Amino acid sequence: MRKFMTTLFLGIAVAVVAGMAPSITWTTMEIDLGTVTKDEKKSFTFEFTNESLQAVTILEAKGSCGCTVVDYEKAPIEPGASAGITAEFRSGKTGVFRKNIQVRTSDSPEFTTLYFTGSVVE
Repeated sequence: MRKFMTTLFLGIAVAVVAGMAPSITWTTMEIDLGTVTKDEKKSFTFEFTNESLQAVTILEAKGSCGCTVVDYEKAPIEPGASAGITAEFRSGKTGVFRKNIQVRTSDSPEFTTLYFTGSVVE
C-alpha cells in the first residue's frame, strides 16, 4: 500500500509540473532592430514552437503603441509546429526606443511580453 501511495503521489507531482511547463517556446523574446531611419517601416518576426501535446491558438497579440502593426496565425498551431508573430514598426520620433508586443494564447490567461528595441535617426 505504501508503495502504491508513493507511486500515486509521484505521478500526480509529475502531471502538475508538466501542466505548468510553458506550451510555447520562443526562439527569442527580444529583438534589436538596430538603427532605423525616421518614418522607415521595419518588419520582424518573433518565432515560436508549440511544445505541448495539444494545439495552441494565439488569441490576441497587440503592440504597445500605434507605431506597431501586429499580425499572427489565427489557426491553431499543432503540437511540434512552429509559427510566428510578425510586426511592422514605424516611428516618426527620433531617439532610442523599447517597445513591446503582448501575446495571449489558448493555454494561459496570462500575457507573454515580447520586446523590440532600437534607435530612430533622421
